[in-house]
Amino acid sequence: MEAVPATKKRYAGRALALLLPFALFFCGIFFVSIYLFQTVIEETSYFSLLVGDTVPREVEDYDTGFTPGARPSVLLRVPSVAYGKQFARLNVSWDGGGWDIVNVPVFLGADKSVLKKGAGMSYASSFPGEGGCTILSAHVTRHFAELERTPEGATVLIETSYGPYRYRVIERVDGVDGTDRWYMDASNDCDLILYSCYPRENNGERRTQRCVLRCTLVDGVEVSK
Repeated sequence: MEAVPATKKRYAGRALALLLPFALFFCGIFFVSIYLFQTVIEETSYFSLLVGDTVPREVEDYDTGFTPGARPSVLLRVPSVAYGKQFARLNVSWDGGGWDIVNVPVFLGADKSVLKKGAGMSYASSFPGEGGCTILSAHVTRHFAELERTPEGATVLIETSYGPYRYRVIERVDGVDGTDRWYMDASNDCDLILYSCYPRENNGERRTQRCVLRCTLVDGVEVSK
């Protein structure tokens, strides 16, 4: 059997040494891309709400053990809430005969893990009672399945750990372009925004629009200034 010349062995070794860094580089890019997709992109409310679910999911039991707080005579500050923790529950009624959206848990934050459990409050928005705009989102296939049926004049009740807040829907906007993110702006001239993907019945297509409710505060104790 003819031996492989030493020069060929040297060339093969050099070629391997040159190719190895490129191979490691592209492997690194591949695994970093997967990591970013799973932990950064997929875990954000933007990705979850944009893609949405194609099939309505059964909502699990709303009983999380949360107990709303009583209405205070004075509110000096909003109690601290850890990210991902429930601080309120939400009910919506539009016919006066009962709640049409019932006991939706409300958590601080709006990433994928939160939206599986209930509604999430944008971290950049204000808590009820702070005087700014509270921004809540949830999946149209789960907790906000009836959002696009909610008419103007409907009552929204948010029962927080520090007291109840009642709102009235002053405007519902259907078919908002998902790239037009005015509804996520905490400087909105209303007290509460609820939004979700639109429409609920999407025939398996990607949801790129939103249903947005703008609400004004009717009753609730605000932080003393």
